[in-house]
Amino acid sequence: MTNKVLVAIDDTGLSDVVVQSLSAQMQPDQTEVLVLQIVEPLIYSAPPEMAPGYQPEMAARRKERQERAKSSVDSAVDVLSKSGFKATSNVIESEIKEGILDMAAKWGADLIVVTSHARKGVAKFLHRSVAEGIVHKAPCSVLVLKELPKKAAA
Repeated sequence: MTNKVLVAIDDTGLSDVVVQSLSAQMQPDQTEVLVLQIVEPLIYSAPPEMAPGYQPEMAARRKERQERAKSSVDSAVDVLSKSGFKATSNVIESEIKEGILDMAAKWGADLIVVTSHARKGVAKFLHRSVAEGIVHKAPCSVLVLKELPKKAAA
């Protein structure tokens, strides 16, 4: 039986931790991995007097974000493939939590792997809701890898 693992990565640099953890905990020949990165839509409103070049500039920013995300997922897939996993990638534009949950249900994931960041204040409040929402609403098991606080130099 093949396990289907959806690995949701972001651009915080923790994707290497996720990939290493997966490699250490799963048997490559029994695991199919989908590496997913969500790109949140650019939300803006352009008043009528906005310069005519505004729309193409926003399209260029959107394309740049998509390309950066594609590079990240392809890099993770490359590492997983070299470790023996059957790995594919996908980048979608969506709200993060809903995008992950929708893809997990659509793809039939047995496990979702996400990270939780050591944030404080408002950032902690805003980002905690993503990991918690996935845990509470996921159609399958969820592995949350926590970013460990950096140790002070001795």
